Amino acid sequence: MRPVHGISRHTQYEIVRIEETRNYLWTGAVGESLDLWRTFVGRPDRRLWRDDEDGCTEWLCCGDPLRARDMLEGAVLALPRRAARELRAMVLALDDRY
Repeated sequence: MRPVHGISRHTQYEIVRIEETRNYLWTGAVGESLDLWRTFVGRPDRRLWRDDEDGCTEWLCCGDPLRARDMLEGAVLALPRRAARELRAMVLALDDRY
């Protein structure tokens, strides 16, 4: 389990629950995706990212931030309302920086 820092224990529990029950998520997927998105939006060269460039197809290997952001959206949609609101607030704060 990869903890998501800055969220309540309840939301952390709900994230673990959906990671265990959704076939498009794995243990730690939300934390990994959030870390990747946070790192990407914090980079000064983030606007130079080109999604159409060739590269590794394993996005966690090379770090495709746009797929990480999509993963976060899927997690938000799968979470119960209260937990979704909390995670969405974190993601939208990062989106504002992007």
